[in-house]
Amino acid sequence: MESIAGYFKVLLDFGPNVVLPFFIFLFALALRTKPGKAVRAAIFIGIALIGIKMVIAFMGDNLGPAMKALSKNSGLQLNIMDVGWGAVAAAIWSTPMGAIGIPVLLVFNLVLLYFRATKTLMIDIWNYHHLITAGVLTYFATGNVYLGFAGMLLAALITWLIADWAAPFLQRFYGLPGISMPTLSSISELVIAAPMNELFDRIPGIKNIRGNFDSARKYLGIFGEPAVLAVIIGLVIGSLAKYSIKDSINLAMNLAAVMIILPKVVAILMEGLMPIQEASREFLEKRLGHREIFLGLDSAISIGHPSVLTAALILTPFVLVLAAVLPGNQVLPFADITVIPFRIAFVVALVNGNVFRTLVIGAVVLMQVLLCGTITSPALTKIFLSVGGKIPDGAVGVASFSGGSLFVTYAIMQTLSFVISGLIISAVVFGLFLLVAKSQQKKAVKLMEEEEENTYAGIQSASQKA
Repeated sequence: MESIAGYFKVLLDFGPNVVLPFFIFLFALALRTKPGKAVRAAIFIGIALIGIKMVIAFMGDNLGPAMKALSKNSGLQLNIMDVGWGAVAAAIWSTPMGAIGIPVLLVFNLVLLYFRATKTLMIDIWNYHHLITAGVLTYFATGNVYLGFAGMLLAALITWLIADWAAPFLQRFYGLPGISMPTLSSISELVIAAPMNELFDRIPGIKNIRGNFDSARKYLGIFGEPAVLAVIIGLVIGSLAKYSIKDSINLAMNLAAVMIILPKVVAILMEGLMPIQEASREFLEKRLGHREIFLGLDSAISIGHPSVLTAALILTPFVLVLAAVLPGNQVLPFADITVIPFRIAFVVALVNGNVFRTLVIGAVVLMQVLLCGTITSPALTKIFLSVGGKIPDGAVGVASFSGGSLFVTYAIMQTLSFVISGLIISAVVFGLFLLVAKSQQKKAVKLMEEEEENTYAGIQSASQKA
């Protein structure tokens, strides 16, 4: 096992820009894709992922200083520093469970697929770190290595099952047939979003609030255009950060660039995926009798949607308000400000882009991230220090918007550590999710079908008039 883990450690050292395309290439060959097409698909997917990260980094370079200035101007005094998901992932990969976890999770995924316990084949090896994090946090919290591995496998099982459940409406909303997105940092928020959305469906008045981001853009005209909206939001953030007019305009234009460029980068990803999707369909029809299997990819392929980016830009300055006023929070949002699109992307799809529900549920999700980050910070800080990390000056601990801040990871850690309060909270939330999961999936798909029908009817009507 150690020698296998060593091979994976060498592979991981190449980084996600190489690891995922490599596994895409192997997967394509396994599906009997021609080598030339397999190479092209892998390269295009790798290029797209690099592009997405470049655009997100560019957004961080612009939003980060603005949010830091906004935080300083507001006088926030919080002592747990958000060091970012990258620092957390690096710390997790550096633990003994890091590289060992990959072959264990690969075998576990294949076993579950064989026994039809899941439809998701997670080839996004890099994002295994979210699953391994649940195990490492549990181990550091309990001191029990068996509970640590149990936490990792439980995180994987929950992630893949929810990915299967979410696949029908995510595929429709984002136009990704045959794909699931088992990225725990996005999947986790659905456990909270689904019960909240069901509640909104039952409240008179609120259940009739239908406007989504697309209809809002039509109503607002030029001010609803993604680029123009990004400029407006950028100017507001610059004003709150007390930027000069020049710096505010530069921030606004850079955010508008992100809004337009990111969807185009995602289009490159789709071009790379097309031959693999076709090969998957043909392979499954011949070998597995039309059995449905989803190709599990990074949720990064969803964040280029204009509705996701618009909601994220609106919620970004709001997270500092939440950090300041939320009782019990000690996390100062900083490095992971730019991952808010990942936290709300699946929420946007679940509510079919409904503006009101996206923003309200998104705010609750961010509150949960801050509170869970505060609670799990001691264990994460212990891991961080054990691999040579340094706590930033003025802070007593570290956190991020991933790791223990994700509700699924928090729930696993608290449950396996036998923390009564956390166990009760986890049982209630997961119980509510299971109670509404079936109806929420059907409603999400039905909403999208109705919208497609209305769009088609509108096109037909327009063509008849012409």
